Amino acid sequence: MKIVLIAAAGLIAASVLAASGAGAAGPAKPKYDPDRIICETRQEIGSRLKRIRICHTALEWEEVRLQERVGLMRKQYNGGSGAGGAVDDRVH
Repeated sequence: MKIVLIAAAGLIAASVLAASGAGAAGPAKPKYDPDRIICETRQEIGSRLKRIRICHTALEWEEVRLQERVGLMRKQYNGGSGAGGAVDDRVH
């Protein structure tokens, strides 16, 4: 009889914890905030020690990433040499 009572108490406790969310795998993820400031640290080209800290909002970082992807796709499509000019050095 004691075993049945202990098992029933355990099942009741487990159902209460599950209903209250106490057994969840951590806190809920915060919602997306486009105005949240995000900072990245990048190395300066030509220096092993100097670093640059760049800060933008989440929305601005998305725009930067999109522009980088578009620029890369254009360069791949147009076959640019990476020299920065629109000069075509091929012989016709």
